[in-house]
Parts: sequence; structure tokens; C-alpha cells
Amino acid sequence: MSTSPWARPDESAPPMPEVVRPGEGGKGLSRVRRYTNLINRSVHFKYHVACFLSSLLPDVASGIIRSRIYRWAGFEIGAGAFIMGNLRLTSAAPDFYGKLSVGEGATLADAITINLDDKVTIGKNAAIAPHVVIYTGSHQIGPGSKRIGDFTSLPVTIEEGAWVRVGAIIVPGVTVGRGSIVAAGAVVLKDVPPNTYVEGNPAQVVRQLPWGYR
Repeated sequence: MSTSPWARPDESAPPMPEVVRPGEGGKGLSRVRRYTNLINRSVHFKYHVACFLSSLLPDVASGIIRSRIYRWAGFEIGAGAFIMGNLRLTSAAPDFYGKLSVGEGATLADAITINLDDKVTIGKNAAIAPHVVIYTGSHQIGPGSKRIGDFTSLPVTIEEGAWVRVGAIIVPGVTVGRGSIVAAGAVVLKDVPPNTYVEGNPAQVVRQLPWGYR
């Protein structure tokens, strides 16, 4: 269970987008190669094709078709998943298409932002409301002369049956437990226990919820 977001337990840095800072990375062709590599990892052709095709569909009602389009692009989208609008997926890290897994029967609303610097798993029958932000990438804290330090990333998991409501923010390393509810606008900085209702900034457990199958 995560209690300290953005802290990788083994202290090892994940593969990161290559960023050339002023005065670093050599000159000339070396710098060009670095930028070219970064650009190549930032341009996800099949994803953009999927977004274009999805934009031709009506929102909400075309969720099953949109799910199939994103599956065609290379993402792991389970049977019966319902994607109501185009997904805003961002990352220049390796394995872009392998870092999103959406379970069977999951529902994803429109205007969702998901960063794929690390793995994002959305479980069976989970629901993500509009304007939710899920981020896996961040930076370590640097010295006072430059507080934004080295790149780091941690996976995010939304477990079976959980519901993340409008405008909530999920930070790197968080697991939202099965059957739980994240209130609208909540900022989730640590794991959400299963079958709980959390709200606030930072999100805190407000009450327990019963578990059951429909």
C-alpha cells in the first residue's frame, strides 16, 4: 500500500523521456539525436488516428465502438468497456500502448486525462467520470536552486467496481481499492482502502461502504 507518493521503494529511476537541458547532452549531432528520439516517442500515430475516428462519433452512445477503436490502436481494452469520449493520453516514455489496461465493463467518460509514463490499470466495472486526471509521472524533489529534480514514475490502479467522480485527481503510485468511491474534486495522495468513500484535499475516508454483487 502506498503511503508516500512519488517515492519509488527501490530508489531506482524508471526509463524516462530523454530531455536535453541547457549545457547538457553534448552538441551537434548528439543533441539532434536526443531530440529526434524524444519526438519519435511523443508521436503516437495509431493513437491519433483512433482519436480522429472517435471524434467522428457521437459522444456517450458510441462508447462500445470507441472502445473497439482504441483496442485497434493497441491498448488493452476489455470486452464491454464503454468509452464515452476521446481519451487524452500523454507520455513520451517507452511502451506507450502497453501502459493502459481497461477491464471488462469499465466506463470511461469524456474529457479524461491519463498520463502513461507508467502503467495505469482500470479494473472490471470501474467508472471514471469526466475531467478526472490520472498521473503516473512526476519528479523527485531537487535542491533549492532547482526544486524539480529527476524524473520518476509509479503505476496507478483503479480496482474492480471503484467509481472516481468528476474532477478528481489521482497522483502517481496510488491504488483505489475495489468498490470504493472517490468524491468529486478529491485529490488522492495515498491508497484508498476497498469499499470506502473518500473526499477532500487530501482525500480522507469518510465512511465504509457495503460490498455486494448485482
